[in-house]
Amino acid sequence: MITIYMIKLKVLKNWINSNYKSWSNLKAFFILALTIWIAHFCYSGSFGLYEDDYNRVSKVFDLAWAEIGNYILHFSNSQGRPLHDGLIYLLSFLGFRLGGLQSIYWIGYGILTINTFLFYLLLKRLSANQLFAMTGALAFCLFPADTTKPFLTHSLGIQPSLTFLLAATHCYLSNKKILSYGFILGSLLCYETIFPVFLAVPLLQRQWNLKLRRELLRHIIILGGMIISIVIIRKLSIGGVGVIKNPDFISTIRWSLSNQIYGLFISISMFFYRPFQALLYLLQSKGELIILISFCLAGFLWVLSRLDFAPYRQNVSSQNSVSCSENFNYFQHLTKLTLVGFILLILAYPLTLTELATEISGRASRVHVAAAIGASIIVACACSAISLLANRYRLKNLAAAILAAFFALLIGFGIMVQQDYQRSWQYQRAFWTDVIHLAPDLTDGTVILVDALLPWGEQIHPFAWSMPSVVGQLYQFPWQWKNVPKLYRLNPDWQQKIPANREMALNNENGLLSFYYPWESPRQVKTSQIILLQEKDGKLVRTTTPIVVGTKKFSFKPLTNSTLDSFEKGHLYDYLITPNNKKSVNYFQPFSG
Repeated sequence: MITIYMIKLKVLKNWINSNYKSWSNLKAFFILALTIWIAHFCYSGSFGLYEDDYNRVSKVFDLAWAEIGNYILHFSNSQGRPLHDGLIYLLSFLGFRLGGLQSIYWIGYGILTINTFLFYLLLKRLSANQLFAMTGALAFCLFPADTTKPFLTHSLGIQPSLTFLLAATHCYLSNKKILSYGFILGSLLCYETIFPVFLAVPLLQRQWNLKLRRELLRHIIILGGMIISIVIIRKLSIGGVGVIKNPDFISTIRWSLSNQIYGLFISISMFFYRPFQALLYLLQSKGELIILISFCLAGFLWVLSRLDFAPYRQNVSSQNSVSCSENFNYFQHLTKLTLVGFILLILAYPLTLTELATEISGRASRVHVAAAIGASIIVACACSAISLLANRYRLKNLAAAILAAFFALLIGFGIMVQQDYQRSWQYQRAFWTDVIHLAPDLTDGTVILVDALLPWGEQIHPFAWSMPSVVGQLYQFPWQWKNVPKLYRLNPDWQQKIPANREMALNNENGLLSFYYPWESPRQVKTSQIILLQEKDGKLVRTTTPIVVGTKKFSFKPLTNSTLDSFEKGHLYDYLITPNNKKSVNYFQPFSG
């Protein structure tokens, strides 16, 4: 009987050993998926739509299954990025059909999680050290320079470009070159700023020799041909090379070089600045957030303390320490990977031509999205170097505690970003509810102008350039109307811009409005067709009395009978308009944590 049990135990042990790699990956995937959820999506139940979302994500909510394909074909190449727009439309449509706005956030979470898994597997190709792969993957999913991970337009339209890049990298390192170039073409058609990182992928191979030089030259020629082809196609199809229609060559080179220099330092420095910022925030926070971060700290400490700090797990017995030669060889390997990391980091910025690399918050921080790969490899190398020293001086627990605190504070910063998104949505809902209550008499051609100093968010803006798109999605106005009601924000000196004929010129040139869509035709609107909303004593009110500016007197649209009951509610009504019995926030309060 004992012999039978011994045989069974031996078989079980052999099975566990043979499946150790799979179990190890599954555990790592679970830890990473949980980390991503806590850091970027645990507040997503109270997230909404922001900025670009109103012109992309929500535009497909009303479409039928038979219409989505045609919509994607017609509206997916406005900037020469067909996969960027196309994926946003398709995934938004599918998510909304599956379960509304929250399901779209689940899709965004899924894309970021897949990217992190792919990056984790890439790190395992580069080193057998467990801690190297885990810390690098954590740095990747918590990368603090890019704060747009919860932003749907970016999670659905930019993160997939990273997916293509990582898939291409795995294929290339597996010697499936043709397939890898197919994937990287997908990245180029999705969001081109990530594309140059692939130039350095051959350097991730272990052997650097003359053969690698020839391979690298051939690789650069192929990728250069791709870029030239796409530029020609864009010129022919949209009349420019992308968002910047006709860039000046010298200015473009200067901008690109500047971003490569600044981006290198900023993307790395954020790994120091953001944990410090999160620590200061935690010291002023309530107990709930402190408990959550403490839970993350304990979890990371438990995970990291159980990882093997030795350079090569298979070469280390439980009785013997790592030899000096192994330490030296591994340190050399880390040095080479660090160099490659810096090269990848520099290549993250050559095509970032619309934003400065000095941007570290909000929508513009997408300029750093491609830097996550190089920066995370550098962090993985740094963490491995720390583990190497800790292993030598028997300070493993101290090193694990330091690294656990570092990653827990990065999660703390992610939660700070989420709270900005949550607050922004609360502000938007309160604002648009007030707008509908104050302007119920909407007709064909009605314009709502807002004269108020609305707050500006740090990570996401509640009252951004997309405001003119909202009213038309709150109600289903008659298709015969020539001009669907729209809302615009006035500039502070707007009264000086009204001509004597009592008509307002709505355009992008006279400085009357804070933003007017460049694709929208300029038009003249009589003040009698304009609903004016102003801030008074911390509240938004409708102005019906005439306004006197110098010798000019202007009368705006008086309040008449409500027309809203005659319209069906639009797809955004239930999301943006709060019930009368629900307490609202004061959206004029400063947008601070």
